[in-house]
Amino acid sequence: MKEKLEQELNYLGSNIELTDFNTIERGLKFYLRFELGDTFNNGTKERVKQATKRASELFENHFEKDSVLYIIIYDFGDDMFAETPNHIYELLRSENIQTQQFEKNLATRYFDDEDNIERIKGKLTICKLERNGINYQEIFNGIANTVMGFSPTIHQLVYFFQPKTKKWFWMYDDRGCLMFSNETDDLKLNLLKFDKWIVESQREVMEKQFE
Repeated sequence: MKEKLEQELNYLGSNIELTDFNTIERGLKFYLRFELGDTFNNGTKERVKQATKRASELFENHFEKDSVLYIIIYDFGDDMFAETPNHIYELLRSENIQTQQFEKNLATRYFDDEDNIERIKGKLTICKLERNGINYQEIFNGIANTVMGFSPTIHQLVYFFQPKTKKWFWMYDDRGCLMFSNETDDLKLNLLKFDKWIVESQREVMEKQFE
């Protein structure tokens, strides 16, 4: 399955390295960034509830019900917010979900320059499944909980990829999420439908993609 996923990622170019998500993200073309928990105070269940609901709605509009997805999980090990470190894996334990897991030296998301990439020993997990075969609401709830002080938590980086359309989705925490596509038409409907959730500081840059 890992080899198949790597083949699917060839469209991004020759510098793609699955253990370094930065190389993948730099190859992604068009994006939208949405606010999730805004207006509610940090550390409140109202903020987590809204973030979970918005992320779920955006996910549902980005990926069709019967679409086949890959989930790529980056687990860097010990984390101060890892209250329930196995929760994500429990949610993905199903006979209908293909899963492979590898011990890898994973590149961190933040580094000073491309010639000095920091790597940490961790777990790379790849899952393949149908969109309607996963409880994505619980995944988004766990991500939203993580720095808000609630349980269960999902501290891992969790990315969704639809190979057929080349669409991606990533909820980074209670603050927001990103969706990517190689075609602006795939994003335009989400821009119009969820206009009020767009991150205002990046609106001008995002809207230029559709000119």
